[in-house]
This record gives sequence, structure tokens and C-alpha cells, in this order.
Amino acid sequence: MAEPIDWSRFDTQAHRTTQANCRHVIHCAVDAATRKAISDNLAYARRIGDVAAFPLLIAQLSGPCCLPAASPPPPGSAPQLTLPTTRQPPTATTTATENDDDTET
Repeated sequence: MAEPIDWSRFDTQAHRTTQANCRHVIHCAVDAATRKAISDNLAYARRIGDVAAFPLLIAQLSGPCCLPAASPPPPGSAPQLTLPTTRQPPTATTTATENDDDTET
């Protein structure tokens, strides 16, 4: 069996920000929570023999937004994994009335 993955190395502010800003059709798995979910889905696809899922799942793990893992913690320190409980949608920077100047009257 493979060595356990230290998901905390993907749980940095840079990883979370990049995850939130990914706009690709095949959504990239950048932060710890998303990478773990994709990894679990890949293990499930292997277990049931769903080979059609492999390309999509691998594409998510290796997409253009993906960042390398952060540096490992110093020896002797325990890695801390803090996953966000909810994802906030991006906020709009303009209001509907600011975009009304291009409408026909």
C-alpha cells in the first residue's frame, strides 16, 4: 500500500485561493480538501473498475491551476490539517445599475 499523503502540505492560503479562483471546465484540484476528495474518488473508481473515470480524475489532479505541495514541516512538529467548512462564492464587484448603460431603450 502507498504511503499516507500529508494533505496539510496542500492546505495553504495560496492553495485555497487558487482553488477558489479556478474557472476551468474540468475543475482543478488544488487545495487539501479537494485533492483528498479526488484521491478518494480515484481509489473508488479503481476498486469498482470504472476506467472511464480515470482521465477526468487525473486531469483534475494535474490541471493548470495545480500548485506543488508546500515545504514539509520541520522534523518533530505534527502537521495540522485545517479544512474550510464552507466555501464562499466570489463577490461581485459591480452592481446591476452600473451595467445598465449598454441596454437598448
